[in-house]
Amino acid sequence: MATMSIVGVQMLESSDQPVLMLGQAWTTRFLLVWVDAQVAAALFSAADPDSQDDPSLRAYELFARALAATGEHELSGRITGWSDGVFSAELVIDGEPVPGRLSDIAVLSHTMGFPLECPDELMAQLAVEAFEDENDVVEEFRSFLDEVEADDFGEENP
Repeated sequence: MATMSIVGVQMLESSDQPVLMLGQAWTTRFLLVWVDAQVAAALFSAADPDSQDDPSLRAYELFARALAATGEHELSGRITGWSDGVFSAELVIDGEPVPGRLSDIAVLSHTMGFPLECPDELMAQLAVEAFEDENDVVEEFRSFLDEVEADDFGEENP
């Protein structure tokens, strides 16, 4: 299982819809999750320490407080699948899975500090690399050096 965390929310140039970026710990692999404007706003407010002074509770804040009021719980989040462009996920409370939207579970994971995990098979299928693999860059540079000629750089002007 890959441990995931919220990296950010972006607007892709090709779409007017916000995208939640979940990053795998210690790698450059990400899952991109299309979310609605309301979820994007919740994510922004969860990341903003000044929003904690706002007296109006958002749904995820209300849920987090209500759950905390019932005592200590063992919590985790799991991405369980992907079908027709939609991720499925579950919040696990004391070993009992509760299905929910991945974006909601990710916000709760972020604000409450519990782990969010994704099966390795799903990561292999759906994750995107943020950066080129270092070996690819080195190989490309070696290929360039093999083919380059001094004349390719023109004359120096002292």
